[in-house]
Amino acid sequence: MRFLTLLALAALAPLSAVEVAELQRTEDWELQLAKAGAMTRTQNFDAAHSLYLTLTEAAEHFSFPLLLKAKCRNNHGAMLYLSGRYADAEVKYKQAAEIWIRSAGEVSDEHATTLSNLGEVYRQLSRFADAETAYRASLAIRESLARQNQLRIAVALNNLGTTHLQSADLGLARTVANLGEVQRAQSRTKEAESSFQRALQIKRDILGPNHPDVATSLNNLAALRQDIGDLEGAEKLYLEAAAIREAQTPVDRPALASLLNNIGTLHRKMNRVQTAEDYISRAVKLWDESVGQRHPSLAAGLNNLGELLLSANRMAEAEPHLRRAIAINDAVLSADSPQAATAWDNMGVLFLRQGKAAGAESLFRRAFTARSAKFGAKSMLALESMHHLSQSLHSQGRFTEAERLLVEEVTILEANQMRRSAIHGLALAELAYIHFAQQRYDAGERYLIEVSSFAAELPDSQREQVGELYQAYAKLLRGAKRNRDAERMDEKARAFLPR
Repeated sequence: MRFLTLLALAALAPLSAVEVAELQRTEDWELQLAKAGAMTRTQNFDAAHSLYLTLTEAAEHFSFPLLLKAKCRNNHGAMLYLSGRYADAEVKYKQAAEIWIRSAGEVSDEHATTLSNLGEVYRQLSRFADAETAYRASLAIRESLARQNQLRIAVALNNLGTTHLQSADLGLARTVANLGEVQRAQSRTKEAESSFQRALQIKRDILGPNHPDVATSLNNLAALRQDIGDLEGAEKLYLEAAAIREAQTPVDRPALASLLNNIGTLHRKMNRVQTAEDYISRAVKLWDESVGQRHPSLAAGLNNLGELLLSANRMAEAEPHLRRAIAINDAVLSADSPQAATAWDNMGVLFLRQGKAAGAESLFRRAFTARSAKFGAKSMLALESMHHLSQSLHSQGRFTEAERLLVEEVTILEANQMRRSAIHGLALAELAYIHFAQQRYDAGERYLIEVSSFAAELPDSQREQVGELYQAYAKLLRGAKRNRDAERMDEKARAFLPR
């Protein structure tokens, strides 16, 4: 969660539900609005949602000022966002933005805040063009307000130079950071880094070096460093951000959980499996304690932990985490959610290893459909699910269907200049297996020869797979009384297997 603003929120204990008739006075209504906010902070989302609906009805019934109506919808949107109901949050934020314009005009801090919140919803839904539009609209308002404020201070003090940092707008910094997130998601690395660095500098100038908002910008920069392969640089920034978060009083547990999850994911990339598990497990525990049982962030952490355990072949430990992640995703995310697709794909891999090929097939089809709808059928994520789907079909003896998918995968990879890549090698090896399983030895051997021609460029595990495939082929040839050919294949196998 990034910078969703609940306007004028007071820390009051929630009381029992109220009726519309009890909210004729604006002071009574605002008291209940503050209580709805307190419910949101304690993850009592159902009660908060019910109260917000009552408050909205009362504001309309008794003709309350537009500013109050907009505030209610913005805060209701923030609650829906925090509970993972992104589509519903979008509706409330749009309503709030429309009312802000009618009440305070286009150029108001409140309107800019709601636009930024709307952009965050779009970013979570991977609607990056819409997110950028909302963020840029918010940014234009904030920059205009900052210029107006700067001019007022300059006129008052007759010294513009000494007041520049005083006029820097924290809301502007947050919007710039959110825009950077959209740019990063679209692999616009240089633009994203510029946005993140600008936001970081403003925050440090206004808030000092140890503020939680500074930790957020450090986290953003760390993720960007990780994207471009600077893992050590990313780790340094993540740890600096985590130190700031852990020193907070009280600790913002969801924000700290997000950071720990990021560090764990980084350590997995650095092959530090045990520390990766420690960090992600701690993140899951914090999310479990702070955001409720049906939140997308908790599901993401559970999926990451399950995937890590699956990669270590600890399937019995991985399964309950993946099942729980899928249950949360299915309850709160859309059918084409990338996060949901990743969990389905991981569970499919687990099923395949357990010999449950039919169950794996169903999950891989769901993942492929979702990823194709979101990123296109030729995207790398869709191809990953396509490859897994072919393996599940192969395991069920449905060789023609599996071969068709693999040939399509190879064609797409070669058209995208990914010939001789690791995923290309996997597809060719899988095609060889399928042909050997059908005793189509010559066709299978052609695929095997092709992948072996660039095996030296592949990871160690794939080179060993090529060697094992040669060994399996040799065994088949012996069964067909082709002993000399079998000896030749055994000799090739030794070139790829560990000494």
